[in-house]
Amino acid sequence: MDEDEEYSSMHAKQLEKKEAEMIALDTFFKEQLIHLEQRVSPHLSNYSQPDRLWMVVERIGQNLDRYKKTKKQFYDQATKSEALVKARNTESVCINLQSQILNCYKENREQTLQCSDLAKTYMQCIDAATKNLLVNHG
Repeated sequence: MDEDEEYSSMHAKQLEKKEAEMIALDTFFKEQLIHLEQRVSPHLSNYSQPDRLWMVVERIGQNLDRYKKTKKQFYDQATKSEALVKARNTESVCINLQSQILNCYKENREQTLQCSDLAKTYMQCIDAATKNLLVNHG
């Protein structure tokens, strides 16, 4: 077998595989359509096929309108809520200790325990600032 025949054979097998996949998908979707029609048909049995289709389209339109209205209400309420929540003053605390501890860790990469006292002081500073915030603003 030469290269052209091998290529043709391989291509034919790929096409057969794709065709089988397409047939399987077609069968699946036909089954799904039958299942949906069975579920819906008792409610719409008095209507013609075009009327049923228009009823479904109309229902989709109603659902879309309801979604748009709900979305607008949500964003309106979110905007009102944001206006009611007062912004907090976010001042940095313990800046000097923070920079000192970062420098200590950089200088003592292999011996980070050298920075433990500084880290303990930093944590105490943070705790004190948190307590102060809760007492004065909480």
